[in-house]
Amino acid sequence: MSGPGLNVPLNDPRMPALRKIRPPAFLLLCVGALNILLCLITLAAMFLGYQVLPNQGTEAAAAQAPVTIPVVLTALGAIVSGVLTIWGALSAFSLRNWGLVAVGAITAVLPLTPTCCLGLPFAAWMLWVLSMPEVKQHFS
Repeated sequence: MSGPGLNVPLNDPRMPALRKIRPPAFLLLCVGALNILLCLITLAAMFLGYQVLPNQGTEAAAAQAPVTIPVVLTALGAIVSGVLTIWGALSAFSLRNWGLVAVGAITAVLPLTPTCCLGLPFAAWMLWVLSMPEVKQHFS
């Protein structure tokens, strides 16, 4: 079987667990990458002077609105969340560190960016697969 993570023969006892965990892990990997990409684009646009947040008054007030610390901290938190999601997905591919995989799935749902709506069903799917005893027993 090709792809990231373990490449095991079809008769390996870990193969059923890998077949169950690879689809949600791949989708969480995509959500984490989208999360980071969205945050980097947002931060770059803000620092270049484009208005990212909705108008809250006149155009003159919106044009003078600086990049605020809470917005930057939220974006940095979302980037950390995306990195944890990707790290958890990569750990799932190789059946390592069950706890990190669970944390990666949970961080995909944090409401720091709009990708949390996309990550919710994939995180629920991953947590459901992680709770299966036949999957849990193969994590080192």
